Amino acid sequence: MSIDALQVLDRETAALATALVAARDGGRLDAPVHGCPDWSLADLGRHTGGVHRWAAAALVTDRPPAEPTGPAEDDLVPGWYAEGAAELRRALVATPPGTACWTFDRADRTAGFWRRRQAHEAALHRWDAESALHPQGTAGPRIDSATALDGVDEVLTVFLPRQVRLGRCPDVPGWVGVVPDEDGRSRAVSTAGRTGAPVGQVAGSAEALLLLLWRRIALDDHRLVVTGDVGAVRALLDRPLTP
Repeated sequence: MSIDALQVLDRETAALATALVAARDGGRLDAPVHGCPDWSLADLGRHTGGVHRWAAAALVTDRPPAEPTGPAEDDLVPGWYAEGAAELRRALVATPPGTACWTFDRADRTAGFWRRRQAHEAALHRWDAESALHPQGTAGPRIDSATALDGVDEVLTVFLPRQVRLGRCPDVPGWVGVVPDEDGRSRAVSTAGRTGAPVGQVAGSAEALLLLLWRRIALDDHRLVVTGDVGAVRALLDRPLTP
């Protein structure tokens, strides 16, 4: 599966903007975001709106830009977020994907990196926002299979190597296979190379695996099937694989 990053970005930023407006109108911008400890929904909007502006600025520089902090007043956050999402989209559309620019991925220093990265940024935080708002006992928010599958690959090929390089994730031997239902292909969660047999395997939908890798759900979630040495699997996954 592949994604149209701009299409995903449009869908997810619109949905996140809608969730933030609903939270404001319902007096719930102070609701906690369970996947982001110590954040409220207003904090989530400030962060994501700032990241969108940061990415837009990165398109025209060769060094890391500053990230805006957003308004202090919670009620201003939904509008500020929507403005940042619109600014990012305009910048991405105006910049050919092959244009050289600053990114935090050593393998891809082009504007195309930001199309993909910001699509996933919006998708995950839209899920966070809707999760904070959805009524107990009802079906929670979803991330579509194609977006989630690409997101799993982004974690394993972009974020995990970066976490190791920056000294944020301990480099330990062994590896875990994660197997999305959508394609049945095992992907290695490893900081020491894919050598020997895996200590175990985690299978499930791409969505569930993505949420696991981003620490939104735990290994005992009913959507996941764990085989092999469960303790070793847990130890290998219980590290900061992502920021």
